[in-house]
Amino acid sequence: MAPRSKTRRTYYKSKKGCQQCKQRHVKCDEQRPSCLQCSMTARSCSYVYVRSNDDHVSACASSLASLVGRPLESCLAAQSEIRSPASPLDLATQEGPQQVFDLSHLALLHHVETDLIKAPNSHFVADEEDARNLLRMIVTSALSAPYLMDAVLAFAALHLSVLASDFTMQHHYRHQAVQLQTRALALYNAACPEITDQNCTALFLYSAFIGLHALHDTVTSRTDLLELLDRFIQFAGLYHGVATVTSRAWHILRDSGLSSIVNLIDAADQVEQPSESICDNLTGLLMTAADRLRPSSFQACSNAVQSLRWIFNRRTVLPDPIGRDIVLAWPVRISAEYLQLLRERQPEALVIMAYWAVLLHYERDFWVFGQGGRVLIEAVSNYLGAYWDRWMALPREIINADSIRKT
Repeated sequence: MAPRSKTRRTYYKSKKGCQQCKQRHVKCDEQRPSCLQCSMTARSCSYVYVRSNDDHVSACASSLASLVGRPLESCLAAQSEIRSPASPLDLATQEGPQQVFDLSHLALLHHVETDLIKAPNSHFVADEEDARNLLRMIVTSALSAPYLMDAVLAFAALHLSVLASDFTMQHHYRHQAVQLQTRALALYNAACPEITDQNCTALFLYSAFIGLHALHDTVTSRTDLLELLDRFIQFAGLYHGVATVTSRAWHILRDSGLSSIVNLIDAADQVEQPSESICDNLTGLLMTAADRLRPSSFQACSNAVQSLRWIFNRRTVLPDPIGRDIVLAWPVRISAEYLQLLRERQPEALVIMAYWAVLLHYERDFWVFGQGGRVLIEAVSNYLGAYWDRWMALPREIINADSIRKT
């Protein structure tokens, strides 16, 4: 039985929004040269200009924006195209937006130091020493990677928007977060850096902060079912870029200010794992689909389940907040083939993602996750329909049991 279809809601059409958002009927934040919607979905972003002499600038900006939000692999593959000989105007566009800071950005950096990277708001650190080491890493790395500083400040503004009780201040911080996030994406793609031992720490931190930002925007967005699934799959693809950096950076991170976290994760591999797992049920269900899935699709789903099992097992032995951090390892460990199955809305792949959402639900006290696990499980269940109820029974049972305990 095919998954049930949903009717998309209508959206307010911005008169000044970009052409792409108008065609997709989504709200545009009107940021230039590339709005956030286009930046996060790797679309070209173009506006209708009144003056004809701006046409070339628009074309250059659209060319740049087409790379924004792509995984690191795509960016690296496109380096030769970006770095080809160009006119002065082309070069100015490729350099990205001008990075100017004011006192409001200093206030955000202060919030990073005094609140954001400390427990319980951070998923990186467990104590004051780790927090100081992380801040030192951020500042030092950002000196040679400006996109990192914008990504961190954007995340700080996002956190302040969550803390603010006044609607005006919520709107102010959200707007600031969008501006900084968009600029970070544009600066990164203008630089399109090669991964080296010198910059891999900066790239790791940048990917982590941008990915978390995208995840929070997804779980708090008020949108229809299909758009919500689009956003979650988009986040998974974006955060998957961390894998490229992690493979190069792990030995460096082991000797960095994050060494205590890396050592704990390494040590978890030596601990005896539980004999039973929530993934046992998922593995059994997947085996029943072996005949109807292509061999490559079945293998991609099986590998995704194995990665999920690894994360469930490590979470049981790692202390907080590192156990929360390991939840985010799944989008890093999944394969490109599995991501494509998600984009194709393959039901088995969506169910596996719903099981990962159980982990988000377990860690819902973390401000970034919030009710994201519940939202994703309900979205997948509603999209797939009654035919897949047996597959979705366990994730739904978990979120419903928690609802009963709270009433």
